[in-house]
Amino acid sequence: MAGLKLRYALEDLKAVTSGRVLDVGCGSGTMAKALKRERPDLEVHGVDFATSAIQSASRDAGGVIFKVAPAETLPFADGWFDAVTMYDVLEHVDDPGRVLAEIARVLKPGGRFHIVLPLEGQPRTIYTLIGCGPRWTAKVKYAGHIQIYSDARYRAEAAVASLPVRSVRWSYHYLTSVLDVIFFLVIARTGPLKTSVEDAAERSRGPARWVGKVVKGIVASLGWYEARALAWLPGACGHYLCIRDPS
Repeated sequence: MAGLKLRYALEDLKAVTSGRVLDVGCGSGTMAKALKRERPDLEVHGVDFATSAIQSASRDAGGVIFKVAPAETLPFADGWFDAVTMYDVLEHVDDPGRVLAEIARVLKPGGRFHIVLPLEGQPRTIYTLIGCGPRWTAKVKYAGHIQIYSDARYRAEAAVASLPVRSVRWSYHYLTSVLDVIFFLVIARTGPLKTSVEDAAERSRGPARWVGKVVKGIVASLGWYEARALAWLPGACGHYLCIRDPS
């Protein structure tokens, strides 16, 4: 899914032919570095509130400028950036409206905001069927999703922040969302994983390692093709392009 997120971000940033791009909540900088590799013409910045994440990102920065900063108070001048990206962050913050307003502040009028947002409150998805948030709290407890978004909620908040949605692609439809729910049901019973699924598969030995890699590859491929084929159909994750109001 990381490859899909990058692909859609690159498509939305095609119109940005030069200038500065900021990745908010960049973590260890994987997406910011990938963007810089694909678009060396851009000056890419990344911010995260976690000092350890920025230290990790900065060890091999790949041409990206990293800085410790919370999303609520970005250390940049008004209208400093031509584009801003955010991947799976807004659902974790206490005050999403403040974060969106801050992103709008540092964007130039007409600047582009590309955001990937889980939509566990989206009608007619498995998450609303099982009551994600009110009844089923695994994603709150183990993933830190303290905000449960729907498409309607995000559009309303983005509009208030002068970041109206211009287009959206969808992912996490059927297979991917079911596997996601199964994953969190498992860790709700067994406790949090000590490592990622990818790392666990890589560290295993013998047949288990081969089986793990094959299964991971099949699931990743099916998730990719499902999302690409159904990009027009509302799912449980939105890849939004918003344009900063010129006013």
